[in-house]
Amino acid sequence: MKKNLLLFLILFKFINSSAQDLYNYDNSKKFAEYLSKSGQYELATREYERLIFMLPQNDSLKTSLLSMYRRSGKLDDALLRGRQLYPDISLMSSPSAVEYSRSLLLKTDYKTAREFWSTNTQLTQPDKIILSATAEILQDDYKEANEILSVLKNEDHKLAADYKALAAQAVKIKKKSPALAGIMSTIIPGTGRFYTKDWKDGIVSMFFVGTMAFQSIRGFSKSGVNSTRGWIFGAVGFGFYLGNIHGSVVSAKGYNKKSHQTIRNRIDNLFNSYF
Repeated sequence: MKKNLLLFLILFKFINSSAQDLYNYDNSKKFAEYLSKSGQYELATREYERLIFMLPQNDSLKTSLLSMYRRSGKLDDALLRGRQLYPDISLMSSPSAVEYSRSLLLKTDYKTAREFWSTNTQLTQPDKIILSATAEILQDDYKEANEILSVLKNEDHKLAADYKALAAQAVKIKKKSPALAGIMSTIIPGTGRFYTKDWKDGIVSMFFVGTMAFQSIRGFSKSGVNSTRGWIFGAVGFGFYLGNIHGSVVSAKGYNKKSHQTIRNRIDNLFNSYF
């Protein structure tokens, strides 16, 4: 009986010791990092919350937690948790401030972002300039982005030279006027598409509208206003004609959107390469 009791106590102590080891700080941190690297951001969030409970003053853990909330798509939770972890957000550590800024930019809350950057004392001035320029570029205001970057010297920040070059390039992008594209295709079908460099659809529009118009005129020439052939081709051709105008307007908007998206993607790559 005594031998069994002793064996039970030893086994209980071993299990309890193993459980404590499994949930200690180092193992929990490794597990949280594993969850993050494997893309299990929601589960990683729980682990980082527990780690912060163990070490509430650890800024690195706070930054990681805000990152997990952002990556899991919970932007509102990321911002709320940021304010909870740093009741005075003007003193939010620089890494956490950058992560907090990411969530604000993703939410397109540019006004709050600007207010945050102006009050935070931990972000460096060059970082604030880069963040501000990023916000303007995401709003397609390249002129303002250039003005913001003009005060930044290339040696002041790793991204300065690339940001300046990209912002200068973006200013030179000429937008296509949807109204002009529509007017051009109203006068000569397909030319609005040519204006937006949509050559293939422009040729198709010009060919179909022209063919339908030709067949309609031919039908009316042979049989007069009572020509069934003339009315059918005329109706079909008119439908293509209206579609050609609408398509040209859409093509111009798509051209502008694509141009902006290219700039945004390059800025996103630069931003993520540093922060």
